[in-house]
Amino acid sequence: MKYYLATVDEALNACQDEECFILDVRTAAECAQGVAKGAICLELNDIKLKALSQLSKNKTYYVMCLSGQRSQQAIDELTQLGFINLMHIEQGYQQWQKQGLPIDKIKISQHDIRYNRHHQLQGFGRQAQDKLNAAHILMIGAGGLGSSAALYLTAAGIGELTIIDDDRVELSNLQRQIIHSTKSIGQHKVKSAYEQLNALNPDIKINTLVARLDDTNVDELIKNCDLVIDGSDNLTTRYLVNDNCLKYKKPLVYAAVYQYEAQISLFTFKDSHCPCLRCLFPETTGFEPDNCSTVGVLGVVPGLAGIIQASEAIKIISNVGQVLDSQLLICDLLDNSFRTIKYKYNPDCDLH
Repeated sequence: MKYYLATVDEALNACQDEECFILDVRTAAECAQGVAKGAICLELNDIKLKALSQLSKNKTYYVMCLSGQRSQQAIDELTQLGFINLMHIEQGYQQWQKQGLPIDKIKISQHDIRYNRHHQLQGFGRQAQDKLNAAHILMIGAGGLGSSAALYLTAAGIGELTIIDDDRVELSNLQRQIIHSTKSIGQHKVKSAYEQLNALNPDIKINTLVARLDDTNVDELIKNCDLVIDGSDNLTTRYLVNDNCLKYKKPLVYAAVYQYEAQISLFTFKDSHCPCLRCLFPETTGFEPDNCSTVGVLGVVPGLAGIIQASEAIKIISNVGQVLDSQLLICDLLDNSFRTIKYKYNPDCDLH
């Protein structure tokens, strides 16, 4: 497209007029280091979302980024929105600094700086981040799966996280349960997890419950959250979680690990014909699979599975990308194989 070029000196002189403004489209983290005097800051990825409400089509904008590339993209997007009085500062903020032109120090929110990489992410941006910040996730267990899932969800900015677990940290846990440390031995896992998560992101509301999930507390916990991540290690708890997630139509991110292998899936429960855990693995009386304490597990396996659980939770909450709905992802780290098995709703499932 055609646009007009301007030097930094021309932009500085023109913007003495109250009808002209410098528009800086760098990221919040970049702008926190300094901006051209009087500049308006609007990140490139926020233009489609905010330009019409924060800018005026009757004004003239001298568009600036660091060196000139992003400002060209910004002008393209502004033109598509109907802005016509646009000038391109071709050498950007680097040249502004080099010439010693006046600079303002502006206050950027810690929130914008913390989630800057999400704001920049194509197809994600501020809208998806806002959805994460408003979500409440229930985490069943603070062990191997819960460790990595909770850390990444907290880092990602999930607004509220409730963790339930009645175990205490043992030395043998530390080979895979990375949320805990040697000094945590003997502590309740939820207390140890809270300390790590609060240190990572104090803006997140973290609720902890020293208890085992059972019939006395499952209803209240699941109906008050937006999504459940199952990090338990026994079928009784998994079926209990599944049954109540179906009851309250709450998405459930499932995972299980065995030696070198992890299995992950997502049950959306968005309609009456969505499959559940019992459709995938019908309950067998008296059967309980081996767990880590009896057959061992490679430490990174639950870590990987927990990260994928966190990823599935982030995607379904923010409505970004494809999720493992009606699919079981099987990861075998012994031979580096990743395969997906599709499954269906079972009309003979007793739960539906």
